[in-house]
Amino acid sequence: MLKERIEFLSKRKGISRKDLVEGLVTQAHFANILAQRYPLPEDLAEAIAVRLGVPPSYVLQAGAQDEGTLARAEAVFEQLSVPASMLAEETVHALDDRDDALVVELTTALMKAVYYQQLNDADAHEYIHTSYLNFYLEKYGRPDDVDLPAPLSKALLYYKVQYYRSKHAFTDVLTHATRLGDLVAPGSEFWLSVQNIKMEAYIQVKQYEEAKQTFELTMRQVYDRRLFHRLSGLYVAYSGYCFAMGLAQEALSALSMAEANLVYAANQGDLVTAIANNRIVMLTMTGELDQAQDEIDRFEALLGREPEETRQAMAPLLWIYRCEVALARKNWGMLAHSVDRLQKCAITQDQQMAATFYQSQLALAHGEREPFLAKALACLPYFESVQHALRLERLYEGLAVVNEELRRYKEAATYYRKLVYWLRKK
Repeated sequence: MLKERIEFLSKRKGISRKDLVEGLVTQAHFANILAQRYPLPEDLAEAIAVRLGVPPSYVLQAGAQDEGTLARAEAVFEQLSVPASMLAEETVHALDDRDDALVVELTTALMKAVYYQQLNDADAHEYIHTSYLNFYLEKYGRPDDVDLPAPLSKALLYYKVQYYRSKHAFTDVLTHATRLGDLVAPGSEFWLSVQNIKMEAYIQVKQYEEAKQTFELTMRQVYDRRLFHRLSGLYVAYSGYCFAMGLAQEALSALSMAEANLVYAANQGDLVTAIANNRIVMLTMTGELDQAQDEIDRFEALLGREPEETRQAMAPLLWIYRCEVALARKNWGMLAHSVDRLQKCAITQDQQMAATFYQSQLALAHGEREPFLAKALACLPYFESVQHALRLERLYEGLAVVNEELRRYKEAATYYRKLVYWLRKK
Protein backbone atom coordinates (compact mmCIF):
# COMPACT_ATOMS: atom_id res chain seq x y z
CA MET A 1 0.00 0.00 0.00
CA LEU A 2 3.06 2.25 0.26
CA LYS A 3 3.22 2.42 -3.54
CA GLU A 4 -0.38 3.62 -3.88
CA ARG A 5 0.03 6.26 -1.19
CA ILE A 6 3.26 7.58 -2.71
CA GLU A 7 1.57 7.77 -6.11
CA PHE A 8 -1.43 9.58 -4.63
CA LEU A 9 0.71 12.11 -2.78
CA SER A 10 2.95 12.65 -5.81
CA LYS A 11 -0.05 13.31 -8.02
CA ARG A 12 -1.53 15.74 -5.51
CA LYS A 13 1.81 17.50 -5.11
CA GLY A 14 2.50 17.50 -8.85
CA ILE A 15 5.93 15.90 -8.48
CA SER A 16 7.33 13.19 -10.74
CA ARG A 17 8.93 9.96 -9.49
CA LYS A 18 12.28 11.20 -10.82
CA ASP A 19 12.10 14.48 -8.92
CA LEU A 20 10.81 12.77 -5.79
CA VAL A 21 13.92 10.58 -5.38
CA GLU A 22 16.46 12.87 -7.07
CA GLY A 23 19.68 12.81 -5.02
CA LEU A 24 18.26 10.26 -2.57
CA VAL A 25 18.15 6.91 -4.34
CA THR A 26 18.00 5.56 -7.88
CA GLN A 27 14.59 5.21 -9.49
CA ALA A 28 15.21 1.50 -10.00
CA HIS A 29 15.96 0.92 -6.33
CA PHE A 30 12.96 2.98 -5.26
CA ALA A 31 10.76 0.92 -7.58
CA ASN A 32 12.01 -2.21 -5.81
CA ILE A 33 11.14 -0.64 -2.44
CA LEU A 34 7.63 0.17 -3.65
CA ALA A 35 7.31 -3.41 -4.92
CA GLN A 36 8.25 -4.56 -1.38
CA ARG A 37 11.44 -6.26 -2.54
CA TYR A 38 13.46 -4.09 -0.16
CA PRO A 39 12.46 -2.36 3.10
CA LEU A 40 12.00 1.42 3.21
CA PRO A 41 14.85 2.99 5.22
CA GLU A 42 13.69 5.48 7.82
CA ASP A 43 16.01 8.26 6.62
CA LEU A 44 14.76 7.86 3.03
CA ALA A 45 11.16 7.96 4.25
CA GLU A 46 11.84 11.18 6.15
CA ALA A 47 13.43 12.84 3.11
CA ILE A 48 10.57 11.78 0.81
CA ALA A 49 7.99 12.93 3.37
CA VAL A 50 9.54 16.42 3.37
CA ARG A 51 9.25 16.61 -0.41
CA LEU A 52 5.65 15.42 -0.28
CA GLY A 53 4.72 17.74 2.57
CA VAL A 54 3.58 15.05 5.02
CA PRO A 55 4.87 13.68 8.36
CA PRO A 56 7.40 10.82 8.08
CA SER A 57 4.99 8.42 9.79
CA TYR A 58 2.52 8.96 6.93
CA VAL A 59 5.04 7.32 4.63
CA LEU A 60 6.61 4.81 7.02
CA GLN A 61 3.29 3.40 8.29
CA ALA A 62 1.36 3.50 4.99
CA GLY A 63 1.34 -0.27 4.59
CA ALA A 64 0.78 -1.15 8.25
CA GLN A 65 -1.49 -4.19 8.66
CA ASP A 66 -0.69 -5.37 12.18
CA GLU A 67 -3.41 -6.64 14.51
CA GLY A 68 -4.01 -3.27 16.14
CA THR A 69 -4.26 -1.45 12.81
CA LEU A 70 -6.73 -3.96 11.38
CA ALA A 71 -8.78 -3.73 14.59
CA ARG A 72 -9.05 0.05 14.13
CA ALA A 73 -10.16 -0.38 10.52
CA GLU A 74 -12.71 -3.01 11.59
CA ALA A 75 -14.06 -0.64 14.24
CA VAL A 76 -14.60 2.06 11.61
CA PHE A 77 -16.43 -0.40 9.36
CA GLU A 78 -18.69 -1.62 12.15
CA GLN A 79 -19.45 1.92 13.31
CA LEU A 80 -20.48 3.17 9.84
CA SER A 81 -22.15 0.03 8.48
CA VAL A 82 -25.45 0.79 10.24
CA PRO A 83 -28.23 2.76 8.45
CA ALA A 84 -27.35 6.44 8.04
CA SER A 85 -30.42 7.44 10.07
CA MET A 86 -28.86 5.77 13.12
CA LEU A 87 -25.65 7.81 12.85
CA ALA A 88 -25.18 11.29 14.22
CA GLU A 89 -23.63 13.61 11.65
CA GLU A 90 -21.17 14.83 14.26
CA THR A 91 -19.98 11.25 14.82
CA VAL A 92 -19.20 10.76 11.15
CA HIS A 93 -17.45 14.11 10.78
CA ALA A 94 -15.40 13.41 13.92
CA LEU A 95 -13.69 10.46 12.25
CA ASP A 96 -10.27 11.58 11.06
CA ASP A 97 -9.93 11.65 7.27
CA ARG A 98 -6.20 11.01 7.51
CA ASP A 99 -4.48 8.04 9.13
CA ASP A 100 -0.89 6.83 8.90
CA ALA A 101 -2.17 3.37 7.89
CA LEU A 102 -3.81 3.41 4.47
CA VAL A 103 -6.07 0.48 5.38
CA VAL A 104 -7.72 2.62 8.09
CA GLU A 105 -7.79 5.81 6.02
CA LEU A 106 -9.31 4.18 2.92
CA THR A 107 -11.85 2.18 4.94
CA THR A 108 -12.98 5.44 6.55
CA ALA A 109 -13.30 7.22 3.20
CA LEU A 110 -15.32 4.40 1.63
CA MET A 111 -17.73 4.19 4.55
CA LYS A 112 -18.15 7.97 4.65
CA ALA A 113 -18.98 7.90 0.93
CA VAL A 114 -21.70 5.31 1.62
CA TYR A 115 -23.04 7.53 4.42
CA TYR A 116 -23.18 10.61 2.18
CA GLN A 117 -24.91 8.59 -0.54
CA GLN A 118 -27.58 7.39 1.88
CA LEU A 119 -28.19 10.99 2.95
CA ASN A 120 -28.32 12.18 -0.68
CA ASP A 121 -25.58 14.67 0.22
CA ALA A 122 -24.37 15.10 -3.35
CA ASP A 123 -21.80 17.81 -2.57
CA ALA A 124 -20.03 15.82 0.16
CA HIS A 125 -20.23 12.65 -1.93
CA GLU A 126 -18.69 14.37 -4.94
CA TYR A 127 -15.96 16.05 -2.91
CA ILE A 128 -14.71 12.90 -1.20
CA HIS A 129 -14.47 11.24 -4.61
CA THR A 130 -12.71 14.02 -6.49
CA SER A 131 -10.34 14.84 -3.66
CA TYR A 132 -9.47 11.31 -2.62
CA LEU A 133 -11.51 8.22 -3.53
CA ASN A 134 -11.39 8.30 -7.32
CA PHE A 135 -7.63 7.71 -7.27
CA TYR A 136 -7.83 4.69 -4.98
CA LEU A 137 -10.89 3.23 -6.70
CA GLU A 138 -8.79 3.01 -9.87
CA LYS A 139 -6.23 1.01 -7.88
CA TYR A 140 -8.52 -1.14 -5.76
CA GLY A 141 -11.86 -0.84 -7.57
CA ARG A 142 -12.10 -4.56 -8.30
CA PRO A 143 -11.98 -6.34 -4.93
CA ASP A 144 -12.02 -9.73 -6.66
CA ASP A 145 -8.69 -8.90 -8.30
CA VAL A 146 -6.93 -7.44 -5.28
CA ASP A 147 -5.89 -9.18 -2.07
CA LEU A 148 -6.92 -6.65 0.56
CA PRO A 149 -7.11 -6.81 4.36
CA ALA A 150 -10.54 -8.00 5.56
CA PRO A 151 -11.90 -4.65 6.87
CA LEU A 152 -10.95 -2.81 3.70
CA SER A 153 -12.29 -5.60 1.48
CA LYS A 154 -15.64 -5.43 3.31
CA ALA A 155 -15.75 -1.65 3.04
CA LEU A 156 -15.01 -1.78 -0.68
CA LEU A 157 -17.63 -4.47 -1.33
CA TYR A 158 -20.22 -2.56 0.70
CA TYR A 159 -19.39 0.60 -1.23
CA LYS A 160 -19.85 -1.32 -4.49
CA VAL A 161 -23.17 -2.78 -3.32
CA GLN A 162 -24.55 0.65 -2.49
CA TYR A 163 -23.15 2.17 -5.69
CA TYR A 164 -24.81 -0.44 -7.90
CA ARG A 165 -28.05 -0.21 -5.91
CA SER A 166 -28.14 3.50 -6.70
CA LYS A 167 -27.71 2.61 -10.40
CA HIS A 168 -30.35 -0.16 -10.22
CA ALA A 169 -27.71 -2.59 -11.51
CA PHE A 170 -28.96 -5.50 -9.42
CA THR A 171 -26.93 -8.24 -11.08
CA ASP A 172 -23.80 -6.43 -9.86
CA VAL A 173 -25.45 -5.80 -6.48
CA LEU A 174 -26.02 -9.53 -6.11
CA THR A 175 -22.44 -10.40 -7.08
CA HIS A 176 -20.88 -8.07 -4.52
CA ALA A 177 -23.47 -8.70 -1.80
CA THR A 178 -22.87 -12.44 -2.03
CA ARG A 179 -19.12 -11.96 -1.60
CA LEU A 180 -19.72 -9.51 1.23
CA GLY A 181 -22.02 -11.91 3.04
CA ASP A 182 -19.29 -14.56 2.97
CA LEU A 183 -16.94 -12.22 4.86
CA VAL A 184 -19.20 -11.54 7.86
CA ALA A 185 -20.43 -13.81 10.63
CA PRO A 186 -23.81 -15.51 9.90
CA GLY A 187 -26.52 -14.09 12.12
CA SER A 188 -24.64 -10.88 12.87
CA GLU A 189 -26.44 -7.57 12.48
CA PHE A 190 -24.56 -6.69 9.31
CA TRP A 191 -25.05 -10.18 7.86
CA LEU A 192 -28.81 -9.72 8.27
CA SER A 193 -28.63 -6.38 6.47
CA VAL A 194 -26.77 -8.03 3.60
CA GLN A 195 -29.45 -10.74 3.36
CA ASN A 196 -32.13 -8.07 2.98
CA ILE A 197 -30.12 -6.51 0.16
CA LYS A 198 -29.73 -9.93 -1.48
CA MET A 199 -33.49 -10.49 -1.30
CA GLU A 200 -34.06 -7.14 -2.99
CA ALA A 201 -31.53 -7.99 -5.70
CA TYR A 202 -32.93 -11.49 -6.30
CA ILE A 203 -36.42 -10.02 -6.77
CA GLN A 204 -35.15 -7.38 -9.18
CA VAL A 205 -33.36 -9.94 -11.35
CA LYS A 206 -36.39 -12.27 -11.13
CA GLN A 207 -34.63 -15.07 -9.25
CA TYR A 208 -37.68 -15.64 -7.06
CA GLU A 209 -36.80 -19.06 -5.67
CA GLU A 210 -33.46 -17.71 -4.44
CA ALA A 211 -35.27 -14.74 -2.87
CA LYS A 212 -37.59 -17.07 -0.98
CA GLN A 213 -34.69 -19.26 0.19
CA THR A 214 -32.84 -16.18 1.43
CA PHE A 215 -35.95 -15.06 3.35
CA GLU A 216 -36.37 -18.46 4.99
CA LEU A 217 -32.67 -18.69 5.92
CA THR A 218 -32.73 -15.20 7.41
CA MET A 219 -35.97 -15.82 9.30
CA ARG A 220 -34.44 -18.93 10.91
CA GLN A 221 -31.45 -16.90 12.09
CA VAL A 222 -33.73 -14.17 13.46
CA TYR A 223 -35.80 -16.60 15.52
CA ASP A 224 -32.91 -18.84 16.57
CA ARG A 225 -31.00 -15.83 17.88
CA ARG A 226 -34.13 -14.00 19.07
CA LEU A 227 -33.26 -10.95 16.97
CA PHE A 228 -36.84 -9.73 16.89
CA HIS A 229 -35.80 -6.15 16.17
CA ARG A 230 -35.03 -7.35 12.62
CA LEU A 231 -38.49 -8.78 11.96
CA SER A 232 -40.05 -5.60 10.53
CA GLY A 233 -37.27 -5.09 7.99
CA LEU A 234 -37.43 -8.73 6.99
CA TYR A 235 -41.19 -8.61 6.44
CA VAL A 236 -40.80 -5.46 4.34
CA ALA A 237 -38.34 -7.32 2.11
CA TYR A 238 -40.67 -10.33 1.98
CA SER A 239 -43.56 -8.11 0.90
CA GLY A 240 -41.52 -7.17 -2.16
CA TYR A 241 -41.06 -10.85 -2.98
CA CYS A 242 -44.79 -11.57 -2.64
CA PHE A 243 -45.77 -8.62 -4.80
CA ALA A 244 -43.27 -9.58 -7.50
CA MET A 245 -44.85 -13.06 -7.53
CA GLY A 246 -48.28 -11.51 -8.09
CA LEU A 247 -49.44 -12.24 -4.54
CA ALA A 248 -50.76 -8.77 -3.74
CA GLN A 249 -52.80 -9.70 -0.65
CA GLU A 250 -49.92 -11.72 0.81
CA ALA A 251 -47.66 -8.73 0.20
CA LEU A 252 -50.02 -6.42 2.06
CA SER A 253 -50.30 -8.96 4.88
CA ALA A 254 -46.50 -9.02 5.14
CA LEU A 255 -46.53 -5.24 5.51
CA SER A 256 -49.09 -5.59 8.30
CA MET A 257 -46.73 -8.03 10.03
CA ALA A 258 -43.89 -5.54 9.56
CA GLU A 259 -46.00 -2.84 11.18
CA ALA A 260 -47.01 -5.13 14.06
CA ASN A 261 -43.37 -5.85 14.88
CA LEU A 262 -42.25 -2.22 14.83
CA VAL A 263 -42.29 -2.24 18.61
CA TYR A 264 -39.04 -4.28 18.53
CA ALA A 265 -37.26 -2.15 15.92
CA ALA A 266 -34.50 0.30 16.71
CA ASN A 267 -34.82 2.36 13.51
CA GLN A 268 -38.59 2.72 13.46
CA GLY A 269 -38.53 5.90 11.36
CA ASP A 270 -36.90 4.23 8.35
CA LEU A 271 -39.19 1.22 8.59
CA VAL A 272 -42.37 3.28 8.89
CA THR A 273 -41.37 5.05 5.69
CA ALA A 274 -40.59 1.77 3.90
CA ILE A 275 -43.88 0.19 5.01
CA ALA A 276 -45.90 3.23 3.93
CA ASN A 277 -44.06 3.43 0.60
CA ASN A 278 -44.60 -0.23 -0.25
CA ARG A 279 -48.24 -0.15 0.76
CA ILE A 280 -49.02 3.01 -1.24
CA VAL A 281 -47.19 1.73 -4.32
CA MET A 282 -48.86 -1.69 -4.15
CA LEU A 283 -52.35 -0.26 -3.69
CA THR A 284 -51.82 2.19 -6.54
CA MET A 285 -50.51 -0.48 -8.91
CA THR A 286 -53.40 -2.84 -8.12
CA GLY A 287 -55.96 -0.09 -8.74
CA GLU A 288 -57.05 0.29 -5.11
CA LEU A 289 -56.83 4.06 -5.48
CA ASP A 290 -59.14 5.07 -2.62
CA GLN A 291 -57.13 2.93 -0.21
CA ALA A 292 -53.91 4.32 -1.66
CA GLN A 293 -55.13 7.87 -1.06
CA ASP A 294 -56.07 6.95 2.52
CA GLU A 295 -52.55 5.60 3.08
CA ILE A 296 -51.02 8.79 1.66
CA ASP A 297 -53.11 10.87 4.06
CA ARG A 298 -52.17 8.59 6.97
CA PHE A 299 -48.50 8.81 6.10
CA GLU A 300 -48.71 12.59 5.85
CA ALA A 301 -50.34 12.70 9.31
CA LEU A 302 -47.49 10.62 10.74
CA LEU A 303 -44.94 12.96 9.18
CA GLY A 304 -46.75 15.89 10.79
CA ARG A 305 -45.30 14.76 14.13
CA GLU A 306 -41.74 14.87 12.79
CA PRO A 307 -39.33 17.85 12.79
CA GLU A 308 -39.66 20.42 10.02
CA GLU A 309 -36.47 19.19 8.35
CA THR A 310 -37.90 15.68 8.03
CA ARG A 311 -41.22 16.95 6.68
CA GLN A 312 -39.43 18.99 4.01
CA ALA A 313 -37.28 16.02 3.00
CA MET A 314 -40.32 13.76 2.63
CA ALA A 315 -42.57 16.29 0.88
CA PRO A 316 -41.44 15.35 -2.67
CA LEU A 317 -42.24 11.70 -2.00
CA LEU A 318 -45.78 12.56 -0.89
CA TRP A 319 -46.35 14.59 -4.05
CA ILE A 320 -45.04 11.73 -6.21
CA TYR A 321 -47.58 9.43 -4.55
CA ARG A 322 -50.35 11.95 -5.29
CA CYS A 323 -49.17 12.29 -8.88
CA GLU A 324 -49.34 8.52 -9.36
CA VAL A 325 -52.88 8.31 -7.99
CA ALA A 326 -53.99 11.30 -10.09
CA LEU A 327 -52.43 9.78 -13.22
CA ALA A 328 -54.13 6.43 -12.57
CA ARG A 329 -57.46 8.22 -12.14
CA LYS A 330 -56.81 10.45 -15.16
CA ASN A 331 -57.62 13.38 -12.89
CA TRP A 332 -55.66 15.92 -14.93
CA GLY A 333 -56.51 18.88 -12.71
CA MET A 334 -55.17 17.12 -9.62
CA LEU A 335 -52.15 15.92 -11.59
CA ALA A 336 -51.36 19.46 -12.76
CA HIS A 337 -51.59 20.76 -9.17
CA SER A 338 -49.49 17.91 -7.77
CA VAL A 339 -46.78 18.25 -10.45
CA ASP A 340 -46.53 21.95 -9.73
CA ARG A 341 -46.01 21.27 -6.04
CA LEU A 342 -43.53 18.48 -6.78
CA GLN A 343 -41.45 20.76 -8.99
CA LYS A 344 -41.15 23.32 -6.21
CA CYS A 345 -39.85 20.86 -3.61
CA ALA A 346 -37.98 18.22 -5.68
CA ILE A 347 -34.46 17.66 -4.35
CA THR A 348 -32.93 14.60 -5.99
CA GLN A 349 -32.50 13.85 -9.68
CA ASP A 350 -35.03 11.05 -9.41
CA GLN A 351 -37.65 13.46 -8.04
CA GLN A 352 -36.88 16.05 -10.71
CA MET A 353 -37.14 13.46 -13.47
CA ALA A 354 -40.41 12.20 -11.97
CA ALA A 355 -41.82 15.72 -12.23
CA THR A 356 -40.73 15.92 -15.87
CA PHE A 357 -42.36 12.54 -16.56
CA TYR A 358 -45.69 13.67 -15.09
CA GLN A 359 -45.51 16.87 -17.12
CA SER A 360 -45.08 14.75 -20.26
CA GLN A 361 -48.16 12.69 -19.40
CA LEU A 362 -50.15 15.84 -18.71
CA ALA A 363 -49.18 17.28 -22.09
CA LEU A 364 -50.03 13.99 -23.80
CA ALA A 365 -53.47 13.92 -22.18
CA HIS A 366 -54.15 17.43 -23.48
CA GLY A 367 -53.01 16.58 -27.00
CA GLU A 368 -49.99 18.90 -26.79
CA ARG A 369 -47.65 16.90 -28.97
CA GLU A 370 -44.50 19.02 -29.07
CA PRO A 371 -44.49 19.78 -25.31
CA PHE A 372 -45.01 16.06 -24.72
CA LEU A 373 -42.07 15.16 -26.95
CA ALA A 374 -39.82 17.72 -25.26
CA LYS A 375 -40.64 16.51 -21.74
CA ALA A 376 -40.61 12.80 -22.63
CA LEU A 377 -37.22 13.02 -24.35
CA ALA A 378 -35.84 15.03 -21.43
CA CYS A 379 -36.55 12.29 -18.90
CA LEU A 380 -36.30 9.17 -21.10
CA PRO A 381 -32.49 8.71 -20.82
CA TYR A 382 -32.71 8.81 -17.02
CA PHE A 383 -35.47 6.20 -16.79
CA GLU A 384 -33.64 4.02 -19.29
CA SER A 385 -30.52 4.22 -17.14
CA VAL A 386 -32.41 3.09 -14.02
CA GLN A 387 -34.66 0.65 -15.94
CA HIS A 388 -37.91 2.04 -14.50
CA ALA A 389 -40.39 -0.38 -16.10
CA LEU A 390 -43.72 1.41 -15.63
CA ARG A 391 -42.49 4.79 -16.76
CA LEU A 392 -40.61 3.37 -19.74
CA GLU A 393 -43.73 1.58 -20.96
CA ARG A 394 -45.73 4.83 -20.88
CA LEU A 395 -42.95 6.84 -22.47
CA TYR A 396 -42.26 4.36 -25.30
CA GLU A 397 -45.95 4.01 -26.10
CA GLY A 398 -46.55 7.76 -26.04
CA LEU A 399 -43.49 8.53 -28.15
CA ALA A 400 -44.45 5.87 -30.69
CA VAL A 401 -48.03 7.10 -31.04
CA VAL A 402 -47.19 10.81 -31.19
CA ASN A 403 -44.40 10.31 -33.74
CA GLU A 404 -46.75 8.22 -35.85
CA GLU A 405 -49.40 10.97 -35.70
CA LEU A 406 -46.74 13.46 -36.81
CA ARG A 407 -45.82 11.10 -39.68
CA ARG A 408 -42.35 10.54 -38.28
CA TYR A 409 -42.60 6.87 -39.09
CA LYS A 410 -38.95 5.99 -38.57
CA GLU A 411 -38.98 7.39 -35.02
CA ALA A 412 -42.35 5.76 -34.34
CA ALA A 413 -41.03 2.37 -35.45
CA THR A 414 -38.01 2.76 -33.16
CA TYR A 415 -40.18 3.35 -30.09
CA TYR A 416 -42.61 0.57 -31.01
CA ARG A 417 -39.65 -1.82 -31.19
CA LYS A 418 -38.40 -0.62 -27.82
CA LEU A 419 -41.86 -1.07 -26.34
CA VAL A 420 -42.21 -4.61 -27.72
CA TYR A 421 -38.71 -5.50 -26.49
CA TRP A 422 -39.47 -4.15 -23.04
CA LEU A 423 -42.80 -5.97 -22.77
CA ARG A 424 -41.18 -9.25 -23.82
CA LYS A 425 -38.41 -8.73 -21.30
CA LYS A 426 -41.00 -8.03 -18.64
